[in-house]
Amino acid sequence: MYRFSMGGMIKKMKIGIKGIHFDAAHYTLGSESKCESLHGHTFELDVELEGDVDESTGMIMDFAELKKLVKEVISEYDHKVIVPKEHLNQTVLSGKFKTEIKVLDSPHATTEYIALSILSELRKKVRGRISIRLYEGRNNYVEVSTDDLEQSLS
Repeated sequence: MYRFSMGGMIKKMKIGIKGIHFDAAHYTLGSESKCESLHGHTFELDVELEGDVDESTGMIMDFAELKKLVKEVISEYDHKVIVPKEHLNQTVLSGKFKTEIKVLDSPHATTEYIALSILSELRKKVRGRISIRLYEGRNNYVEVSTDDLEQSLS
């Protein structure tokens, strides 16, 4: 979607990056299935940014810069066990392996809350309307935007 006016030089457009991968483990207690057990996924993230085109650069944002910022956020989730804050004191991991935990400030470690957490962190780094699609595996995904975040805060 874009808006362009030759006379007023108003340009609103969207840019996006696709296919940013990370691996993480989580559990979903409300699922009444095998997913209540700790298990892992390869997650894939698509990010879309809507904003005004900067007259001096001709861009909303450089793709490389957007990708760099997204990867900074994702590095906090990659190869971690994701748990909700309220479960942290009850979580014990031990063994001859790294035990890195990503704590979510949410009641569950579902893909929905992981997406909200990623979006919240991206919003601190990128200006404009952000939409993300977070895939859990190949066929399941969650979509959320900064509009959704702002509606839930009001």
